[in-house]
Amino acid sequence: MSGEAVRGGRCACGAVRYETTGAPRRISVCHCKACQRRTGSAFGIACYFPRAAVRVLGGATRTFERRSDAGRRVSLQFCDACGTTLSWDAEVVPDLVGIAAGTLDDTSWLAPKLHVWAGCAQSWLKLPEDAEVLQQSNIGQTT
Repeated sequence: MSGEAVRGGRCACGAVRYETTGAPRRISVCHCKACQRRTGSAFGIACYFPRAAVRVLGGATRTFERRSDAGRRVSLQFCDACGTTLSWDAEVVPDLVGIAAGTLDDTSWLAPKLHVWAGCAQSWLKLPEDAEVLQQSNIGQTT
């Protein structure tokens, strides 16, 4: 894996640290109500990496499991100490891990061009004109 980007990240209190290797398979801005509640904001930004490219370096996490609007399992991992959501596993993409982009140490390289669940976006938010905008999500679909 030499030459591949290694990026670190952590929770708000620093108790849980992780690293990713290589490029994410997908970066998306999600406007669904679940992401709005998870982040306490207007949307969440997700980087999906192959499972083998994500490694937790230390710290205790807890898991919260919920069902998506489509009825599929989503398991969110968060810091046991401060509650920061760090990652999630989605039944629809078992080979990928979603990383909460805001937990990355360096976010300067992020340039999401995909907005999903735009039908739930806050009415005051103007989406970029050059972005791909989906009213729902296409994660897990094959083309």
